[in-house]
Amino acid sequence: MEDLRRRVQGYLLQHAGVAEGEVRVLEVAAARPVGLPPGGELILVGETSGVAVIRENLDVNERGFDPAAPAVTEGQAEGFRAQLRGAAAVTLRVEGRAVSAGMMLPVHDGVTELTGIATLAAYRGRGCAQVVTAALVEVAGARGAEVVFVRSVRAGLYARVGFRSL
Repeated sequence: MEDLRRRVQGYLLQHAGVAEGEVRVLEVAAARPVGLPPGGELILVGETSGVAVIRENLDVNERGFDPAAPAVTEGQAEGFRAQLRGAAAVTLRVEGRAVSAGMMLPVHDGVTELTGIATLAAYRGRGCAQVVTAALVEVAGARGAEVVFVRSVRAGLYARVGFRSL
């Protein structure tokens, strides 16, 4: 556990300028699989994705945190493309509608952070954020991450995927 603490704190210091706060950590090899909901489809979003796919992801993210948020513009989505360099995002669609989204930051020294995991209000409590979290952990592992962490107080959601307090 001390090695995990050291690695996560190093990542935070280097990339966020801080090494404190509520952190939950998961070794990728210990991740628990989470199945898709009926009618569910995962969309991987990266810097080469079409602007409509990026916009859809950002819209869900914005409205997941603030249901009154204005629609993301094409210009905002295009501007976000640079933030996807080395990173990845995931959108969960259910019955064709984008309902949950999240992002993983670039992997450094086998460590990455998941951020911005959000679900539209009408779809909360159905495991959508768990699906997005598990998908991001899988993508992170494929990109060389051994350790994934989140800065969140939502213990239950992340514990179901295998995260634990650091």
